[in-house]
Amino acid sequence: MKKLYIYFAVMFAAMATTSCFDDPGTDVFIEVNQVEFNAGNLPNGLTATQIRESDTQTDLVQVQVNRVSTDGSGAITVTIGVDPTSTAVNGVHYSLASNTVTIPAGEFVANFPVTILTGNIEPSETPQLKLVMESATGAELSPNYADLAINIRVVCPSNISVETDVWAATSVSRFGTFTADVKVSPLGNGRYVVSDISAGLYAAFGFGTIQEAIYSDNCNALTFVQSRQTEFVISAPTVEPTVGSYDAATETMVVYWRDPNNNINGTTTLVKK
Repeated sequence: MKKLYIYFAVMFAAMATTSCFDDPGTDVFIEVNQVEFNAGNLPNGLTATQIRESDTQTDLVQVQVNRVSTDGSGAITVTIGVDPTSTAVNGVHYSLASNTVTIPAGEFVANFPVTILTGNIEPSETPQLKLVMESATGAELSPNYADLAINIRVVCPSNISVETDVWAATSVSRFGTFTADVKVSPLGNGRYVVSDISAGLYAAFGFGTIQEAIYSDNCNALTFVQSRQTEFVISAPTVEPTVGSYDAATETMVVYWRDPNNNINGTTTLVKK
């Protein structure tokens, strides 16, 4: 009986092992040879933010085009047009040196240059350039990523704070008034992170002093972007006013924020020390 058990065990193992092997005759290999915009999968398009320094300023944005293929032996030339629903105007908001881009043989990416006419654009404007792949020689167009929206944004130069600056912060909310010294650190492109947006509110209840929130400065208008390192769900304000301000003369920031889980609508005033 023991030998019979061993026999069945060996047979079962052999059958199980055999069933795991793929039949080489059933493999199907699908060859793809397409072109696409690298940022074509972004749900809100590509945002190009420029800092405006002069009325004659121009900036170059490189739009990456990809070859999606197992064979890179041939060159691909793509013709790119502009969707008529674009709100960006040629010669006002942007210009194109060419309407084609070539991916050389042996290469899998190329850049399509778009010149942004930054000096012509006011920070309050929100032009959108919609690029569309119209045709390609040497490949097919991607069915999903052959169009791309470029959101053109211009901001004023921002020099609110540097890493070494210390700010006296005061927060006001339904929990009262709290004060603390905080850091306002630059992140680039007019964005700053406040080290403790609550100005000691949470610390007064035994929590940490790092409750970070990021704000964007656009010509002294301060808008909540997102929280960063924090123990709470700090989010954009929902009660007016929602856009804060910076007064360069007094070096004072006023920003707004919300903690929905604790029903806090906060106002924080920061004065550079």
